Amino acid sequence: MTEEPVQDASDQLLKAIGEFELVAEVATPDEAASSFDEPTLQVFWQNWPHISSWAGALWRRLNENLADAAAPESESEFHEVGGEGG
Repeated sequence: MTEEPVQDASDQLLKAIGEFELVAEVATPDEAASSFDEPTLQVFWQNWPHISSWAGALWRRLNENLADAAAPESESEFHEVGGEGG
């Protein structure tokens, strides 16, 4: 089984995030709602619930995995205290 489709999707996600950040820098949500063309707003409105759900699930999984890594060592269940060499 090849991982190429997953790697392609990974690259596409990075590009999409970059593009989305550019849009967010150019227009506030109010500006977008009042000035983006109707087809763009309709596509966003129709697709966002699915995209948001997927992204939220991915974020929650990463947050669970990364929260411990970001915790102080004393609070981490994965932190191993090394002993003295003998």
